[in-house]
Amino acid sequence: MIPYSRRLLATLVCMSATSMTQAAVLEEVLVTAQKRAQDLQDVPVAISAFNAEALEHQGIGDIEDVSQYVPNVQIAESPAGSTSATISIRGSVTINPAVTWEPTVGIYLDGVFIGKNVGGIFDVAELERIEVLRGPQGTLYGKNTVGGAINLITRQPSEELSGKIDVGIGNYGARKLGASITGSIIEDRVSASLSYLKQDRDGFDDNPATGDKYKELDSEAGRFSVLANLTDNLELQYSFDWSEKNNTPSMPQATPQPVYERLDNAGANGAIYDRSTGEGHALHVTADFGDLTIKSITAYREMSFDDTFDFDATALTFFHTVREVEHEQLSQEFQFVGSIGDLDYVAGLFYFQEQADANNPYIFPGPFVVSNTYGVDATSYAAYGQVEYQVTEALTLTAGLRWTEEEKEFYVEHLGFRLPGDPVYSSKSSDTWSNVSPAFVASYQWSEEVNTYLKVAQGWKSGGFNGEAENATVASTPYDGETVTTYELGLKSRLFDNRIQLNAALFQNNTEDLQLNEFLGFYGYSQTTNAGETSVNGFELEIVAAITDSLTFNANYGYLDAEYDEFVLYGTDAKDTALFPYSPETTYSLGVNYNTPLPVGELNLRLDYSYVDDHVLYFDAPSAALTAVDDYSLLNARLTWSDIKVGETGAFKLSIWGKNLTDEDYYINGVPNVQAGVGVNYLGNPRTYGLDIAYQF
Repeated sequence: MIPYSRRLLATLVCMSATSMTQAAVLEEVLVTAQKRAQDLQDVPVAISAFNAEALEHQGIGDIEDVSQYVPNVQIAESPAGSTSATISIRGSVTINPAVTWEPTVGIYLDGVFIGKNVGGIFDVAELERIEVLRGPQGTLYGKNTVGGAINLITRQPSEELSGKIDVGIGNYGARKLGASITGSIIEDRVSASLSYLKQDRDGFDDNPATGDKYKELDSEAGRFSVLANLTDNLELQYSFDWSEKNNTPSMPQATPQPVYERLDNAGANGAIYDRSTGEGHALHVTADFGDLTIKSITAYREMSFDDTFDFDATALTFFHTVREVEHEQLSQEFQFVGSIGDLDYVAGLFYFQEQADANNPYIFPGPFVVSNTYGVDATSYAAYGQVEYQVTEALTLTAGLRWTEEEKEFYVEHLGFRLPGDPVYSSKSSDTWSNVSPAFVASYQWSEEVNTYLKVAQGWKSGGFNGEAENATVASTPYDGETVTTYELGLKSRLFDNRIQLNAALFQNNTEDLQLNEFLGFYGYSQTTNAGETSVNGFELEIVAAITDSLTFNANYGYLDAEYDEFVLYGTDAKDTALFPYSPETTYSLGVNYNTPLPVGELNLRLDYSYVDDHVLYFDAPSAALTAVDDYSLLNARLTWSDIKVGETGAFKLSIWGKNLTDEDYYINGVPNVQAGVGVNYLGNPRTYGLDIAYQF
């Protein structure tokens, strides 16, 4: 597949260079990755951005859809549930969704760090833009992350009265209702917005053991925001969002080797519910003093999720688990963004406190129920800063530094009626980790069209404790923090009179003390391990080409080559046998967008094809073999008839869409049981399609 994809990308560039007979020009893409509005092409970061129009036309309805269109990014639902996500960027990933683990990729909602990537945060209505940053982020963001960051930016309240009603239907009984409105409350001073989203869908497969269906969807989300211009240079914005999901789990397929097709007899009596609730409050205060802007972001979020997991994936009870999790977080960040002559700077102070508690009983045949509870109370303090100095008209140097300290108090109680050989224990532990992470970037503007940058940056993830440990000694022993040093050479260019955008990045990630999680199978335990040293080499290419005023092509390509340089596991050298989870060697996508006016309104056709190479989900070979993901490709399409005028201000929009049009069966995640010799695996969504009708005013 690699040679073909390279030929296809080369053909795309040639077509773009020779077929542009009309005055086609690419639009400027603005991002706020560096805390101020900038052209995407001026930011020395490997970043992919999707505005509201792209989110709609490419069918990006949740965070999982994003990975189809970004190189070296894998996002999948966590095993058994749709309320949490496993996110991998450039091979950096946190596999286990347990609340005692730190995320490898930072998720931000309007600048607020989301401590745990579970719950309904991704259903927030009225997203205006998504930005995906690849590589360590620490000198510009509240939380230090080793893999990257995903910024979710919502639509801001507007002075002008406007609104939208969106309804949709689809196969499997899918139904959608969305509504939003925004406008002025006090002219020139206060405006507000209100949005709501309700989604329902029948399940994809029957569960004869429970009488329900797998993967039923029942979710609601809403958001309220008010923006007040108190003075000409003082702005205050308060936002409240909430979400609720009441779904059923995905269908578990227990087989001694991967079977890449949907089974008919997967009746699991322990796959009952998959639900979550969450809400968040955020207060942004911004003071503008000309060359200096000071922003305060105060936020509180709380979330709960409950799910069930059937490890045996049968109609009998051999091994089930239940998770009931409560999580709350409080964060405070101060940002200072300004300039002095040719020097731009960003500085920040960050405080984060979270409390997470999990009731996670294990259920075995008969009366054997293992009571298992654990939790963590964590506090993080950080100071960060970055300065950017324009040495000449072409050369810009950037330097950044971050200091972080994190304290964690952990407990676990493994009690109740026991199985033979399973110890009763309880443990309380605490520890503190600290880190200093630097960053340096040199960017050079060769011409108005071509810019390159050389970056060296560090990211860090603190150590912690494992709530799924098999005994008190393991539970009370913390695992070490993880450090990633990235060396990156990047190119950003606009060619052929602004008709082709070609961005590329060549990088190497060197990781010390890589945090890995190994599922131990029976009794539901897992083992947390630090690999000594790893190297991940990679390449990324993104192309957008305006062929004509009506026709646009886009393509991206990602390549990863990962290896362990030092990994001693249980006293044995495992560097040559251990595998890299969620790190497919090749990923790519191709898309075409055609837009043309009609006598009434406008027609848009969007086609997207994406490919993911085969890869593994666990580092140990036996577990990897039971849950291996085969290579797969997805084809999506959307046809939209928009701007159908109704009166002077209103307009209708009609869309027909389809996802996974070839109805390909493919694994997205799984859980191994090496002792039993089976893997419990989960498939991605089958072919779905539907019709959306929207009215805007």
